[in-house]
Amino acid sequence: MLLTVIAVLMAIIAVELAGSGMPGLPSAHAQVPDTAKQRQAIVEETQQSNRLLSAILEHLRSKTVKVEIKTTDTRKDGREGPRVKSGAKD
Repeated sequence: MLLTVIAVLMAIIAVELAGSGMPGLPSAHAQVPDTAKQRQAIVEETQQSNRLLSAILEHLRSKTVKVEIKTTDTRKDGREGPRVKSGAKD
């Protein structure tokens, strides 16, 4: 008896789910790509990058830039020999 009731309830749920199509969930639809809009966005981003690079270049040309070089190499000339760049030939 209990199994029959459970089977009937499951059948009712299955029918309701099949008929409703899950109204709470939006369905996915492919959109036609707008290549002109994509290209325009790329052009605008490129122009913005060029403006920023021009500002950096102007700053470097017109102002003094202080550069400080710090080494993290603690190895000294000694039993290991002098430090040589990789790929360097004697």
